[in-house]
Amino acid sequence: MSSFLVTCPLGTEEALAQELNRLGVSGQSVSRGVWRLEGALADAYRVALWSRVASRVLCELGRFEAPDAEALYAQIRELSWEDHLSRQTTFLVECVAARSRKQDHTRFLAQRTKDGVVDRLRARLGGRPDVDRDDPDLRILIHWADEVTVSVDLRGPLHARRYRMRGHAAPLRENLAAACLELAQWTSESPLIDPMCGSGTFLIEAAWMAKRVAPGLLRPSLRGWLGHQHDAWAELVADAREQQHAAAEQEVRIQGSDSDRRSVVAAREAIARAGISGVTVEHRDVRDLAPPAGWARGHLVVNPPYGERLGEQSEAEVLHAQLGDALKSRFGGWTAHVLTPKALMGALGLRPERRHTVYNGPLECRWASYPIVASKPASSSSRRWRTDADPFANRLRKNLRTVGAWARRNEVHCHRLYDADIPEFPVAVDRYDGHVVVSEYARSSKRKGAVRLRDLMPVIAYVLDVPEREIHLRVRAKQGAGQYQKRGESAAERVVVHEGDHAFLVNLKDYVDVGLFPDHRVLRAKIAQEAQGKRFLNLFAYTCTASVGAAANRAQTTNVDLSATYLEWGKDNFTQNRLRARDHEFVQTDALQFLNRSKRRWDVVFLNPPSFSRSKSMRGDFVLVRDQTELIERAMDRVAADGTLYFSTHARDFELDPAILQRFAVRDITAKTVPRDFARHPFRAWTLRARSRS
Repeated sequence: MSSFLVTCPLGTEEALAQELNRLGVSGQSVSRGVWRLEGALADAYRVALWSRVASRVLCELGRFEAPDAEALYAQIRELSWEDHLSRQTTFLVECVAARSRKQDHTRFLAQRTKDGVVDRLRARLGGRPDVDRDDPDLRILIHWADEVTVSVDLRGPLHARRYRMRGHAAPLRENLAAACLELAQWTSESPLIDPMCGSGTFLIEAAWMAKRVAPGLLRPSLRGWLGHQHDAWAELVADAREQQHAAAEQEVRIQGSDSDRRSVVAAREAIARAGISGVTVEHRDVRDLAPPAGWARGHLVVNPPYGERLGEQSEAEVLHAQLGDALKSRFGGWTAHVLTPKALMGALGLRPERRHTVYNGPLECRWASYPIVASKPASSSSRRWRTDADPFANRLRKNLRTVGAWARRNEVHCHRLYDADIPEFPVAVDRYDGHVVVSEYARSSKRKGAVRLRDLMPVIAYVLDVPEREIHLRVRAKQGAGQYQKRGESAAERVVVHEGDHAFLVNLKDYVDVGLFPDHRVLRAKIAQEAQGKRFLNLFAYTCTASVGAAANRAQTTNVDLSATYLEWGKDNFTQNRLRARDHEFVQTDALQFLNRSKRRWDVVFLNPPSFSRSKSMRGDFVLVRDQTELIERAMDRVAADGTLYFSTHARDFELDPAILQRFAVRDITAKTVPRDFARHPFRAWTLRARSRS
């Protein structure tokens, strides 16, 4: 009889116990996420081969007290490592500290353990094995607690099933997905749908359960450990292959979908690598979610985005609300199981029948089950909302009558309808031709009473008479955040919008800003008029929208931006307006570096820097308020004798340095360039020219 430890993700102990019972292995819980088994090595092998929930299966070699690293080294040297490793075996030591000893340096403890192993083997065998950090033959695990436990890891991290493509980020580990399916009491006789399948983890784990695929079969065979019992392992593997062969034709009704096309591709690739047939994955928005024909009842499992990245909490709430609406309107009789943080459960609008607290990595979540009772969806003509959103609805209606009518009369296709007019509703509502973009300003402690974005969506859809699916969500970055930060990994989905005689490509999904600043429309027109037939320099050019108007007026443009992505986008904007990009310059570099290197001059220069950025040409970060003087002076060095610098900023409470006001002829043009629809949150703009020598 030997002692073995089986670990699992926190919160999945019940699922592991059920699984061990089915495998005919007895044991007892010794702490959260850890079970101890007493039995033959073949019992541990069975768990390592078949367990879908376990994280590791460890063969315990010793337990002892060690107050410090040197005591640990001494105890390690006393263990009979020559019974476990040869000189040819590669190995790796990992150390995990209990909460009571988290203050100790686990890397140093692992190093001293390695020293003890090597010194013991060098003394007994006359040589030492090598360390391999990537693919060792044997893993040694140290659990650093009041009582230290030393173990051999029989199969390595069991969650790594090796069907997922490398480099694809996955928000859900394989064994946590399997544990959730176990807790959901799903069986292969029932249909299964995952409407936000990501890389397909739920789908593959369910299909493997249905088709009796032992997850340990995809891992490499045991090697290097001298205690390995080959015959016992081979017998278990042969039996597993027989079971898999017998269940190969088992029909499965498992379907996944995702709104992100790249996730759909990744899921299909993972399904193929897992050797699964009969599982389908489609590109579909959650708002289009519906059961396939003939699937009257079943289980829906989903791990929706949590909004962990800066500024995405409100979007996660809206997405949860959309999921809840789809479930209530189309999945009567089904049972939905949702993995999400406790704070987002209410956004679903559903009442859970049962819930389990589980940890997705370090994040505490709820795995909640919801029996769905069908409800009739509200029609678009009678859709109602919370009464505390009525003031927002009334203001939006008023703005639609005034600002909306003004925009129609003046053929302004991209404009703002609402701009945090009421403090309790801190959002902006913009129209880009037929598209609606809703941006929530970054939340602050002063706005705790604000109505949540998810509660405003039906108001906006009703007042503007657009389906909720055609409303795109944004969260305005806080001061100092990256202006052009990419938010997701999905492929660009750009649409064409119009401004005056020009057409621009905007991305309503992937970026904090969509590729066009509508508040600059008057300023762009003014620059284009002055740059007619002249040389125009566009610094921090972004998607080169200001250059399009100048180029259409026969200006020779030079566009400078650090991002290759945005410069390519700018070239596409030129092409969209039948302008030949090859006749103009697109320079990918830091704007300050460009100004410091260049000796040329331009007749019109446009300078619209971010409030904050990482700058290669300055010491540390670039902060506009602090570094404006050097930037403006370098830009003015590149302005021709009779030329003009247009300087604009969205930075709040910005004032020009008095040294700039004294050195150059400065005129504030803010009032003449900020359009009516952006009066509540205007940018600032100035023209700068060289002072006359007379």
